Amino acid sequence: MRAAWSVATRPRSLAPVLAHLSPPPPAQALSWHTHHFLGLQRCLLSSKPQPQPLLTLAIESSCDDTCVTVLEKDHGAGRGAARLLFDKKITSDNRQFGGVCPMTAVASHTQHLAGMVREAMRAFPDAGSKGTRDEAAGGNVVWVDGRPRRKPDFVTVTRGPGMMSNLSTGLNTAKGLAVAWGVPLLAVHHMQAHALTPRLVSALEAGRRERKQTEGQPSNQEKELDSTLTPTFPFLSLLVSGGHSLLVLSRSLTNHSILAEAQNIAIGDMLDKCARAIVPACELASSSNGVMYAAHLERFAFPDGPSDYAYTPPPTRAEEIKIFDPALGWKLTPPLSETVDMSFEFAGLNGQVIKVMLENPDMGLAERRLVARHAMRLAFEHLASRLLLALSKSGVAQEGEAGDRTLLRDVRTLVVAGGVASNRYLMHILRGILDVRGYSHIELVCPPLPLCTDNGAMIAWTGMEMYEAGWRSELDVLAIKKWPLDPHSEDGGILGVPGWKNVEETTS
Repeated sequence: MRAAWSVATRPRSLAPVLAHLSPPPPAQALSWHTHHFLGLQRCLLSSKPQPQPLLTLAIESSCDDTCVTVLEKDHGAGRGAARLLFDKKITSDNRQFGGVCPMTAVASHTQHLAGMVREAMRAFPDAGSKGTRDEAAGGNVVWVDGRPRRKPDFVTVTRGPGMMSNLSTGLNTAKGLAVAWGVPLLAVHHMQAHALTPRLVSALEAGRRERKQTEGQPSNQEKELDSTLTPTFPFLSLLVSGGHSLLVLSRSLTNHSILAEAQNIAIGDMLDKCARAIVPACELASSSNGVMYAAHLERFAFPDGPSDYAYTPPPTRAEEIKIFDPALGWKLTPPLSETVDMSFEFAGLNGQVIKVMLENPDMGLAERRLVARHAMRLAFEHLASRLLLALSKSGVAQEGEAGDRTLLRDVRTLVVAGGVASNRYLMHILRGILDVRGYSHIELVCPPLPLCTDNGAMIAWTGMEMYEAGWRSELDVLAIKKWPLDPHSEDGGILGVPGWKNVEETTS
């Protein structure tokens, strides 16, 4: 009887294995020997030392959040499991200013960043027995609290866009760490990181499955072993935050073409301003959410959560652009209702809401909630309207973008990222409109709530993908206040700014 043997056995020598294998019947000899030869070959290959996972420390300081993250990822561009070893955020207290105060945020970065880096270093993997400090000098070891820890392969940081002083605080810290540790620097694009966040989520999920298997939990589903990153390119991204409103066609890691963007203020800015006008001041003051006023607006509008939505998606463009008139002496008009320009416009709707509230200072809570709900509804349906235009045949008519028509037909995923993506009413509206207008096949992907707002994990992940693609940043790079994402922009997008080098191109 033939002995059973699996790769998991991993014998030091093939002799014990071969001794237990009886000769096969002649008719099956070739296939049997071939089968076991391949099995032995896999065993030998699996017994070879596997490369260590990539390790990075990342810093995000583009606005008022000080973020430090340690992330490790298994090797393989477009694949690989990832694990968060450390992830911390401290937000500056800007409540007295009614919004982000750059100098207060810079002071918070300066106060907290060094301590957070020290805390993060304690999460580096243990380097084991690496000898004395002299023996470890110049190696892959950094000493933390007298213990040898594995040094990161590179340091990642946000270069832009954002507030210059805030960005520079994080960038200068990252440069110092890269020099001290003798490792490369990756200075990445903040909005690219938001767009790639669902791929980070995919890698973290693969890491979770890998950990379950390591811990011996049963798993007989073959697909669980698949660590291919999703979504795959191309996909659409709706990047919505306090500073950005972008509809982006993501073709590849560094090629993100803007299909529509805000003409004036961003949707997050509009929601913040509307919240300050609509939500009673006493409720804003008593909240623990600081100056995240858009989050206050959602909770105020729907105190019972999604059960309050009662939303019916407009089945046609005509229904979508109807003026909202509750017969209470005020009206709200959908943005850009008379045009199909591929752009977003939120200042007009914001102005209407402010005017309604100023003219009705004694408005009751029920009516205030009505204003809040329909201000958000019209803003979110406006986002959806440009998405529908992009998906339709007439949606992409920009110069140099003819190829997007074909790519858009291949799109099966819409990524919604940025701070406003944490709004559940937005996601409810987008799903409803896509379904009723014939796009139910498009998957709607939104990161977990902590990864919707600014965070260090998305910066770390972007550094991982850029590093594996061969990109590195020069040490003389400067922060960039306005950094266009689109490669067709005047500045050339992500790779159009100075300071990049590709080590793969250099060595080829």
